[in-house]
Amino acid sequence: MNSKDYVREILDQLMKKYQNRAPRREGMKSQRRVMLKPSALYRHYADNNADISVKQEIHEAVDKLLDLGMVTADYLKFSTDIEKICLCEEKAEEIYRYLEEEYGDIPQGRLRQQAESLLEKYGVGENSSGIRGCAWETSGHSDETSGRSDETSGTEAGSLVTPYICDVRLMLEKPGYCPDPERIGANLKMLRFMEENREKLYVKEASMLVYGDSKWFEEHNYDEICSIARQALGMPQEEDERNDAVLVRFGIYPTEQEIFIKGDWILEWKDHVVRTAGMKGGIAVLSGDIQDLVKIRVGSPRLMTVENKTSYQRMQPEGTALVYLGGFAVRYQVRFLEKVLHDNPELECLHFGDIDVGGFLIHRHLCRAVSARFNLYRMGIRELEDPRFKPCRKKLTENDRSRMKRLMEEEEYREVLAYMDEHDVKLEQEIISYYEEREQRENRRY
Repeated sequence: MNSKDYVREILDQLMKKYQNRAPRREGMKSQRRVMLKPSALYRHYADNNADISVKQEIHEAVDKLLDLGMVTADYLKFSTDIEKICLCEEKAEEIYRYLEEEYGDIPQGRLRQQAESLLEKYGVGENSSGIRGCAWETSGHSDETSGRSDETSGTEAGSLVTPYICDVRLMLEKPGYCPDPERIGANLKMLRFMEENREKLYVKEASMLVYGDSKWFEEHNYDEICSIARQALGMPQEEDERNDAVLVRFGIYPTEQEIFIKGDWILEWKDHVVRTAGMKGGIAVLSGDIQDLVKIRVGSPRLMTVENKTSYQRMQPEGTALVYLGGFAVRYQVRFLEKVLHDNPELECLHFGDIDVGGFLIHRHLCRAVSARFNLYRMGIRELEDPRFKPCRKKLTENDRSRMKRLMEEEEYREVLAYMDEHDVKLEQEIISYYEEREQRENRRY
């Protein structure tokens, strides 16, 4: 490093120490001087074989800072070597400005000041986002994404911003914490907007209104905002729940959800009917249209829910109507399946998913949520032992083993889980559906 770099390094280290020792109570003064030994800049500074050119750069940097009045220096007796460099604390603000202007640095202390200013600005109840409130009401609102039905009458002012401010203030009390004012400000803007929103919006619309960019929210602080909101509401994420389900509480929807079905279906609304027989790829029905269905007729003896989309797209089983699940069934899917079984009580219900702990948990949740029996389809030991599938088997993780212990208490899963545990295997469903569809295609040929 040259002398200019050492100026920066000296000030940076001194100001970090200064900030860490800064008294937390107004009026208190520290009796300890903020100091730095040259060995913190150059480890071999005091050695006899130290590089003279490096020491010279350090000395020039200290001389520069002495001229600026930002430090004092103590020297060893009868030597030009420096013993310690001490900060002139009364010059702290001037040092902050100097580092910003000369190096483009925003020191930790300045970042803390900016963060404190943001907290003070939002903490007095101002609508600092500059965004108007809307007219959406949450009363009697049904949360399709999370599977909850909420009876709320809007969001109380400060219900999100105030807890977040408290959390940031607690972090600022920790000496080693370096705040990111830009991120804190972005979070406060969205949280304030969510508190005041009274309109049904999609995520990208909310992002446009708050940040002026439809993708900014999802690309920068989406999960963080969801976690902050959950903590503020005391709404822990359930095993079968998306993290962003909490946004619906504030009138913000990820996207309109869809039901994917294929096979022989007849969907009847008040003024129109949709038939899917002959459509190999099936259709998608928006969740908003599901609630208006008058009747659902299934022209096959079997109904099968499929966990993964590739298997759903691949399969064309005869005599079976398919529903793509995509994981744990959420509320709009549960409502649809409930109506299907109400209108078609004679259906045999099957579920096809991965042969792993997650796959069985998805099945268990499906049966409980719909209050119906779904038999497991090709999710057993036979598939795990099939020579065609063996190259695709995977080893269990520690998380798999810890989760399977409780699940093994249930008789339905005990045998296959015991096999998986003993042989250290699990299997994804896509290889099974691939071979099954190929077999069916060959059988149709002959």
